[in-house]
Amino acid sequence: MSVFPIMNALFAGMLLFSVFTWSVSLLLLSLIYGLFLIFVYLLDTSCNSRQYKIAFWLFILSEAIIFATLGFCCIYFDFDYYTNLSSSKELPFLGCFLLLGSSLTASACHRFFKWDTGCYFLLFLTMVLGLGFVVVQMWEMDEIIVNIYDNSFYASCFCTVGLHFSHVVLGLIGLGVVAWYGPKEFGYYRSTLVIWYWHFVDYIWIFVYIVVYIC
Repeated sequence: MSVFPIMNALFAGMLLFSVFTWSVSLLLLSLIYGLFLIFVYLLDTSCNSRQYKIAFWLFILSEAIIFATLGFCCIYFDFDYYTNLSSSKELPFLGCFLLLGSSLTASACHRFFKWDTGCYFLLFLTMVLGLGFVVVQMWEMDEIIVNIYDNSFYASCFCTVGLHFSHVVLGLIGLGVVAWYGPKEFGYYRSTLVIWYWHFVDYIWIFVYIVVYIC
C-alpha cells in the first residue's frame, strides 16, 4: 500500500498552516517538502502492484470520518432556539426518496452489467434521479433564509450539506464517465468502484438528513 496519500495530506496541512499563519520559514519548508514529494511520486508510479481496493476503502473511511466530524459539530452547536435549515418533511424528505431510489437502480445496474440495454437504461435512470436530487438541493438552498455566517450551528450545517452535495456531483460525473465509455469498455472493476461510491453518497445522505434536519 502506498504511503503517498498520507505524505500528500501532511504537505497540504503544512502548506495551509504556513499560509494562514504567514510563516515564511514554514512555507519554504513546505515547498522543499513538495519537491521531495515529486521524487516520491515518480518512484511510486514505477510500482505496478497497487492495491486499489484497499486504497478505495481507506478513502471511504476518511470521508466517513469527515462527515462524522461535521455531524458532531452540528449537534454540539445546536441549541433549542435554533431552527433547522429546512423542514424535515419537505424538500430534504423528497431528496431521501430520490437518492435511495437511485441506490436501487444503481444496484440493479451493477447486477445487469452484462445486459447492455438494461444496464444503460438503469444507469441513465440512476443519473436522472441523482440530477433530480441536485435540483431539489439547489431549490432548497434558494429558499433558506439563514446563511453560513449567522452562527457556528448554521455554518456546520451548511458545510455538511454542501460537502455531501459536492460528493453527489462527483458521483454523477463518475456515472457519466461510465455511461460515456460503457460499463464493459470502462472495465467491470472500475465501474464497480463508481457504483460503490454512489452507494456511499446515498447512505451518507441518511446520516446528513438525520443530523441536520431532524436532530
